[in-house]
Amino acid sequence: MDESSFPRTLRPIINRAVSEAQRRGDSAVEAEHLLLALADDTDKDPAATLAAAGLDHAGVIRVLRAERAASLQSAGVAPVPDERLVSTARVTRPRWGASARQTLVIASRMRTGPDRRRRMAEKDLAIALLDLQLGTVPRALELAGIDRQALVAALSD
Repeated sequence: MDESSFPRTLRPIINRAVSEAQRRGDSAVEAEHLLLALADDTDKDPAATLAAAGLDHAGVIRVLRAERAASLQSAGVAPVPDERLVSTARVTRPRWGASARQTLVIASRMRTGPDRRRRMAEKDLAIALLDLQLGTVPRALELAGIDRQALVAALSD
């Protein structure tokens, strides 16, 4: 996937998601990177709606850490201190992971009926992230007690 293949409206978010993955030393851009990028886009409506639910950039990092700790605990592994998880930022470009691809497919399918010709926007991406059923993002949001349906309704208004 190449940024030029995305609608112009989403390119800043996509670029931020790639930067998030690189900064975290991840080999793939995943749904959590898209969520972090959306939460960091404070001049757009989805970020304000997410922030009202406690999902500003710092809040997203907090729920992702809690999900990681819970996943490790369920496997019988003690959580690793954050200072030990610091990695060198990636120099190479991360590939696109399955959860990010799935999110983008879901978001692109939201444009139906008379809205079919409308370009995919941040709101579509946010709703697609909230609609995911499997993976890190839905687990993290569930653990944090986030009402995903209420957020979808708020974004849909």
